[in-house]
Order: sequence, then C-alpha cells, then structure tokens
Amino acid sequence: MRHSLLPFLAAGLMAVPVMAQEQAGNDPKPGLAGGHRKAAFIAAHDTDGDGAVGLDEYNAIRKKRFFDADADGDGALNEAEYVAEFQLRLDQQYADQGRTQGDERYAASMKQAHVRFAIVDRSRDGSLSWAEQQLVAASSFNGHDTDENGVVDAADPKPVREDQDDQDGPDATADTASASDEVSN
Repeated sequence: MRHSLLPFLAAGLMAVPVMAQEQAGNDPKPGLAGGHRKAAFIAAHDTDGDGAVGLDEYNAIRKKRFFDADADGDGALNEAEYVAEFQLRLDQQYADQGRTQGDERYAASMKQAHVRFAIVDRSRDGSLSWAEQQLVAASSFNGHDTDENGVVDAADPKPVREDQDDQDGPDATADTASASDEVSN
C-alpha cells in the first residue's frame, strides 16, 4: 500500500492540490500548481497546449522549475527555495482562477508544501538534490501514465488502487488516493 501511494506523495515540484479541486461541484479549472488528478497533472505540465504530457515535455519543465528555483545556485533546493517555487505557481493559479490567496485552502496548500519537502528529501539532509528530484519525477509520471505509452493524456485509464484490487476485483479503480490516505503532492 505504501508504495502504491508514492506517485502521489512524491510530486516534488509538481504541486499540491488546492482542496477545492477535491470537492465535487466546486472544481476550479486545474492550474499551474497541479494536484493529484490527471487533469491537474496535465494542466501543470502541458507546455505546448495539446492536452497531453510526454516524458520529454515533463522532464524539461521539471528541470526548468528546479534550476530556476535554485536561488543560491548550489544545484539543490533547500526547503525555502522549494516552497517559494511552489508558492509562485500557486499564486499564479489563484490569480488565473480569480481566487483570493488568503483563504483556508491556500494556507493548507502552503503548509502541505513544507510536508512534501520533508517527503521528497530522501537523504534527510535538508536539501533536495537533482537526483532525488528525478526519482520523484519518474514515480509521479509513471503513476499518471497508466497505459505506459510515455504520454499522460485523457486516454490513460484511471489507476487501480492496490487496496481495492484485492477486495473488489479487476474493475476497481480510483481517480486518486483520497486525501485521508495520503499526503498531497
């Protein structure tokens, strides 16, 4: 079970979902800050606007975000750099959606960015290396590329949750792990 959540836990710079995206009927358009759902993943990484994210496209934007966020130029991100990069994308997403940054969801998203840093800093040295980031990126991409064709798009089937697979048979699917089962990415 623990490993099945890794793609969603390990979003690195990908982003935390804004809680409104999780509430039916109140879904703002996915944005730059991303989230767990496939639409949010695509919105956060589809640089050419074709509705799909190829592995090269994904890696290019992750690399740009990582090194742009490296304010001190040491080739790694400390927690402040990591959180600041996410905050820039979250602020832009809120502006694009006409939402107010001072709301409860914004505060929760920012708090979650600190939690995410602790998760993706696998060496526990207070620094996210490019190698650590790449492990996170591969896991995240593979979690969304469920048909394993190297592209994340609307055609990718919903992932089968490991806990449902044994209990409910092969037709059990979930859009994402629930917020109560995981830490946001």
